[in-house]
Amino acid sequence: MPVTAWFLKGVRVILEYGMLLWLLWFTVKLAKGLLGAVRRQKADLRPPETSPAEAVLSVEEAPEKELKGKRFAFREQIAIGRGPDNHIIIPEGYVSHHHAIIYRHGNQYVIEDLGSVNHTYVNGKVLEGKAYVRPGDKIRIGLVTLQFER
Repeated sequence: MPVTAWFLKGVRVILEYGMLLWLLWFTVKLAKGLLGAVRRQKADLRPPETSPAEAVLSVEEAPEKELKGKRFAFREQIAIGRGPDNHIIIPEGYVSHHHAIIYRHGNQYVIEDLGSVNHTYVNGKVLEGKAYVRPGDKIRIGLVTLQFER
């Protein structure tokens, strides 16, 4: 075999392995970048830690941008309404000044409608009086939907 054939064969092998190494390097860099982005996004979405004695109301739907996505942790009770003396203030006409309250009763939580005109809904049903709430229950007051978590 002439020298030029050996040389061309060597260049071809170097180029093939070089391309494979570059492809491997590119794949690793891409995977690291995507994994880093997923980790950062997951850290941003992680809810704040709550103690076992706390419950949380998360705002799932709300016409007000500043209210949507907020989380309200509480231990004993939380008041919801339009008035400024509530823990969760929902500034809309469908919400009474003192609309509803959620309070701890033993080891469970109870939601009570405080005689609102436009009602409180738990899992799509009108709340009449009081009811126990369980994790995952959806509470709708006016145009705001809250999720109860524990």
